[in-house]
Amino acid sequence: MQPPPPPSLKTAITAQPLPPTPQNAGYARPMLRRACLLLGMTSLYALSQCYQSSVDSLDLSSAPPGTMAMVPCEGISGMECGFVVVPKDYFDPSAGTAQIALARYKATNGPKRGSIMLNPGGPGGSGKKFLASRFGGQLLAGMLGEDYDLIGFDPRGIGETRPKTRCFSHPQDYTLFTANTVFERSFEVPNPFNLSHATRESLVEQNRQYLALKEAQAELCAKNMGDELKFMGSANVVRDMDFMTRLFDGEGAKINYFGASYGSILGMYLANMLPDRVGYVNIDGIADPVSWAGQPSHKWHRGWIETAEATYDMFLRDCAEAGPDLCPLVHGHRESPKNIDRRIEHFLAKLDSHPLPVPQSRRPGYLTSGSVRALFLASLERPALWPAWSKALAQAMSGDGQEVYNSLAGVAGPDALANADLARLGVTCADSPPPKSRKEFPTAEDLADELMGTMRTVSPRFGAHVHLGEQDGGCQFWPTAGRGPERFAGPWNHTLKVPMLITSNTHDPITPMASALLVNSLMPNSTLILQEGPGHCTLALPSICTLKLRRDYFQGIIPKNGTRCSVDAKTFPEPAEVRSMSAEDRKLLKAAEQLQDLFFSL
Repeated sequence: MQPPPPPSLKTAITAQPLPPTPQNAGYARPMLRRACLLLGMTSLYALSQCYQSSVDSLDLSSAPPGTMAMVPCEGISGMECGFVVVPKDYFDPSAGTAQIALARYKATNGPKRGSIMLNPGGPGGSGKKFLASRFGGQLLAGMLGEDYDLIGFDPRGIGETRPKTRCFSHPQDYTLFTANTVFERSFEVPNPFNLSHATRESLVEQNRQYLALKEAQAELCAKNMGDELKFMGSANVVRDMDFMTRLFDGEGAKINYFGASYGSILGMYLANMLPDRVGYVNIDGIADPVSWAGQPSHKWHRGWIETAEATYDMFLRDCAEAGPDLCPLVHGHRESPKNIDRRIEHFLAKLDSHPLPVPQSRRPGYLTSGSVRALFLASLERPALWPAWSKALAQAMSGDGQEVYNSLAGVAGPDALANADLARLGVTCADSPPPKSRKEFPTAEDLADELMGTMRTVSPRFGAHVHLGEQDGGCQFWPTAGRGPERFAGPWNHTLKVPMLITSNTHDPITPMASALLVNSLMPNSTLILQEGPGHCTLALPSICTLKLRRDYFQGIIPKNGTRCSVDAKTFPEPAEVRSMSAEDRKLLKAAEQLQDLFFSL
């Protein structure tokens, strides 16, 4: 199904061309310049400051689709920030407009090959922040190519895009709503290696609380957001990417794209909704699109953690090999991974009956086994921080749980929801199939059985603890489920003119290699690079091999399907370790490490 072309687009392009230089920055520039000069701001720095604040506060709600307000980003050379006005509903012009927040980093080499759209995942990650942070443009241009314009945008309801998702009036309200609930502490499962009838009964009771919380937050969203939630689905975002590419690069321009984690879902939507419109597409850290669009979201997690136990085993092996100086969980040299695991499980069993009080924290509280297991799963996603996690966990095992507890506040507390609110649910509940009637609503017993099945067949350690970092589910209560303008559910097997590039780690604990293999098998002429290492997405540990092959891909050089690359960093590195490599590779590796910090900070 194709929407009618926006009638105002050609007029908008003619009337409001995207400015080629900062001296001609869109229709708002003359008005903003006059306003700034009236305020006595005449220096270039002061003017740029005034432009930025003016654009952020500019009301574009009455502007037609295709309108752009772009100014130099504050303190970042070669970067423009602003908004593009798009149709809220591409099938119904009367629905009004949305304002997509974005940043554009201009190509520094010519001739320009077009633009690359960026999505750093989530759902909820800000593409604008991904690009417009300090050195973000330079780092991403170094990875993808200096002859492309890079466009980092915030999808519907996310980041600075308008309308924003605001189900809670203030982030503190969400903190109070979730405090000491299963949303913050995860599920408690004593002895997950020996599940019993009593375990199931306990999970049923905990899921009753979980369902009540889900229903309450959905009612808040209905009250405070109403029908605005209808427009947050991935299919609508694909239409936005098409719209913006034609606006920035011209009517015939191809859509080039790089996306990681949830960004892989968005990339699969793009490639299969608009196969004739796409150019170069690289998806990284692959989520299963068949499950995403075909199953209710409370069933997604079982497939996501298929590799979690194997990644945990790798953590134990690397920790044991590193020794006590680098991994404090080790007791004595040459301790076996099994011994480390045994002591960790003993500590977690103790927490089941005696939670660890944490009085010395920004919010005093206590640690439970469920919260520690959930944090352990999250830590597996970023192996560069395994040394820090092992130190914090060792301290907790010695009686000081402050560092681990503070991590919990970062994952589930106000830091995590301050900007995103419930934007993730706005996307996932628009994409997943809605229940046909209340008879299909999952009960507490259904959810308990799903967790039990995941622990039995996939991961006993982490099967009940995905929800802390991946807060899906509850879409049966979502006020606009099934009422969006478009919901795409496949097929997922289009042949593209340019083969899609799929990149995946072999030991990704949350988007497993199996999903990458599935997508590779579905897309007829796609090409796959497997990076032999742990972590979420190939940015988790740098590989010069992967980085060079990705950059070559965006220059038109397609790597061989099934290529394998090793990583060029250790999970527990020596502090003064000197790596033997060329100056060029060393520079590339350093840039990748900086980009990794940026990616995981979103």
